[in-house]
Amino acid sequence: MEPVEGLALLHITNPDGSEQVVPVTQSPYNIGRIETNDLSLAHPMVSRHHARLLFQGPEIVLIDLNSSNGTFVGAQRLAPSEPHRLSYGDVFTIGPYALRLEPIPSGAPEAPAGEAPGAPEETPEAEEEMPRPSRRRRPGPPERPPEPPAPSAPALPYDEAFGIPRDESRYLQYLPPIYHHDPFLGRFLLAFEGILAPIEQTVDNFDLYLDPRTAPPDFLDQLAAWLGLTLDEKWPLEKRRAVLVEAAELYRRRGTPRGLARHLQIYTGVEPEIIEPEDRPYHFIVRLRLSPGQEVDRATVERIIDANKPAHTTYSLEIVGG
Repeated sequence: MEPVEGLALLHITNPDGSEQVVPVTQSPYNIGRIETNDLSLAHPMVSRHHARLLFQGPEIVLIDLNSSNGTFVGAQRLAPSEPHRLSYGDVFTIGPYALRLEPIPSGAPEAPAGEAPGAPEETPEAEEEMPRPSRRRRPGPPERPPEPPAPSAPALPYDEAFGIPRDESRYLQYLPPIYHHDPFLGRFLLAFEGILAPIEQTVDNFDLYLDPRTAPPDFLDQLAAWLGLTLDEKWPLEKRRAVLVEAAELYRRRGTPRGLARHLQIYTGVEPEIIEPEDRPYHFIVRLRLSPGQEVDRATVERIIDANKPAHTTYSLEIVGG
């Protein structure tokens, strides 16, 4: 078996439960959705540039690159751009993927055939040398005491968290070629790159802000406003996302029994019965049969019905069970 070259082995558990192992061959090691990363995880829950692994001597550092859905170590969500030390065996989560770093196993080299392992090598006998006359050495200046070690720098400066080099700004590539190797200008532009890098990360992941399934929770109200919807703050997060995902279909069927039934089903989790009595025109009955222990807010249900029913109709609400 050929030895694996690299810094560590990354064990990946995919959303379907399958597993794969890839070697981490460099530091920094970038993880994200697009193919320009060192590890590409093609899933909408993964940001374009999601996280970074850094190997600093014996230490391993994981950084969340201001991702939309976060990077988790166990149940802890990492603060954006803040370094987090990892140990071998720690499981961290990116979207639906579970990842774990393990050291590369090192095997002892095989001994040549016919030679016992660990046998000392034969060395040729040293030739006898004629003794040389000793020479008196003049006393030199006293040795200076060793200088104290310089204080160590922080484990991870702010600029590395966003992939900004220490010595030269990547903004040089956007200037005319004559400036590409200007050391002063490269350092000067780092100041601007440090300010703009977080904004670039947000813009780079803006496509995920427009998808209700991946948008940050505090951005859902903005999406709802664009669609002319008002989300109830009392609704659980997953139900607010579901309404936005189906907003176009709900609008298309607004004012129909099918549209009302689907809207109520998203909120309550049960399919309602909508009955139109023949003896009462322009009137209908909404009946919800709840499972034991289930509760719904009657006022919220009534608001959903009022927003979806035709203006000239009346209704009765019956909540059964619960």
